[in-house]
Amino acid sequence: MFGYITGDYNLSRMTTNIESYSQKELVTDHVLLRLPVKSLFRFKCVCKSWHDLIKSSNFIKKHFNSESNRLRLMLCKFGVNYNKDPGCVPTNQRIYRCEDVGDFRCIYGPINGIFLLEKGHYIDNVRFAWWNPATKECRLIPRIHFEVQQYFEDNNRRLGIGIDLVNQDYKVIWHRTFWDDMTSDVYPKVYAAVYSTKNDSWKFLEPEHTHLCQICISQNCTYMNGVYYWISTSQRFCKEDNVYFIRTFDLATELFGEMTGPPIPGEHWASLMLRGGSLAAMSCDDVTQAMTANYGIWVRIRENNWIKAYTVNPPIPSHYPIGIWEYDKFIFELTQTCRLVFYDQTVKQVTSLGFHFYDLSCGSNWAISYKESLVPIKNEKPTDKDNAEYFLTKY
Repeated sequence: MFGYITGDYNLSRMTTNIESYSQKELVTDHVLLRLPVKSLFRFKCVCKSWHDLIKSSNFIKKHFNSESNRLRLMLCKFGVNYNKDPGCVPTNQRIYRCEDVGDFRCIYGPINGIFLLEKGHYIDNVRFAWWNPATKECRLIPRIHFEVQQYFEDNNRRLGIGIDLVNQDYKVIWHRTFWDDMTSDVYPKVYAAVYSTKNDSWKFLEPEHTHLCQICISQNCTYMNGVYYWISTSQRFCKEDNVYFIRTFDLATELFGEMTGPPIPGEHWASLMLRGGSLAAMSCDDVTQAMTANYGIWVRIRENNWIKAYTVNPPIPSHYPIGIWEYDKFIFELTQTCRLVFYDQTVKQVTSLGFHFYDLSCGSNWAISYKESLVPIKNEKPTDKDNAEYFLTKY
């Protein structure tokens, strides 16, 4: 009898403690989810339970998708700074600089807040690294060497990044064709390789499609639900027979495919993009026509039907499109002044972003929609070379 009463009493107290502990966990979880990555990194040292919580995959996913983790516009330009002039930085904005960067080529992403950085302008000196700007983590990717002839030059070189959803593995797909100086033509073979972060290794692929497929540059990272997409052209018979279509790569099966693209005339400039989380495309008959350039915006609906949603005619001087912000704000670089502006199609208004990049010459611009992420990318045994500064200046 006594034991039974004691047991009931202890059970009641235990239940109360469990409920109280669960409530504390919920409050802690709710508060921590609202904090930026920089603060969370400091709070990992508070206690073991906080450390384990912040490192857990469930918390990382919830933090990335939380309402407090707002979408930011990240503007990147890499070039040569001859004047060492800090330039103009708009109010309430931050600018990060890294001097003595050598042969930087491109930035891809983000995928869950992480980017792929690329260096190297020649066949045999290309290098890659994963980079998380929120955590400041960087992970060098092993080099890969394609067996090509000495008289080959790059003809078409495109990359894609994404997640193999079956194995929860971040991957890089590299698609290449080469120009043969001996024949003065494109070499009739497509080269490709895929990198697995889990295995930390590359694997060569043998695509079945023709080398006449030319993949175009996208306006942003066109990865969705385990598949990467590129808009491409095909010169099957002659130059007048160019047809745009969509080249795909499934990161789980590691197979290429293709699907119907928007009915854009072959002589028009075209670029693929994600707009509001859906696949879309931008086209123009002549991007060099200042003030009069008309950009057609194509959207994919249902299975694979494309419609032309509207035409954008930004009233701005000589420019080049570099990205899309939010849903219908298109980012342009003014080619004569190197200023960045966006044109809001909804209200038909041009707004300067305030950045002057005139001190950086011979560089490319990227306008990227970005959210902070706690996704870890370091090797299990990182070295002192696994940092962004080493990759950008020495690797």
